[in-house]
Formats: sequence, C-alpha cells, structure tokens
Amino acid sequence: MKIRYTITGLDCPNCAAKLANMIEGKEGISSAKINFLTEKLTVETELNEREAYGIVESTAKAFSRDIKVEK
Repeated sequence: MKIRYTITGLDCPNCAAKLANMIEGKEGISSAKINFLTEKLTVETELNEREAYGIVESTAKAFSRDIKVEK
C-alpha cells in the first residue's frame, strides 16, 4: 500500500534523498520517495499505517530533531 505524509524541516534536497534512503532501508518499507519542493513523502509498505508511521517518524527524528512528519 502507498502512504503519503507531509514532511517539514528538511534543509536541502540532498538531505531529503538521504532520509528517503534511510527510511527505505527499514524492514517492512519497500520504497520511500521525498519530493523536497512539495514536502511530500510517499512510502510503499505492507505494514499497517500505524506501524509505518512509527518507523517513518522515528527515522526522521534520528536524522534530525527539526523534522516533522504528519499524516
């Protein structure tokens, strides 16, 4: 299933790409793409929405505490 989030607090497109790679490397996440300009994150996963959100949020916070993820 595809889940979309709004992600704010990223400083540059390079940071967005690094964070997407970190999220994509997590178990249960098959794909993660961040559009830096629109601040949208799209995740493909077999996990339920709650589990996926937990992974995305914890990974984003580990990357930078300034990043906010909203459903």
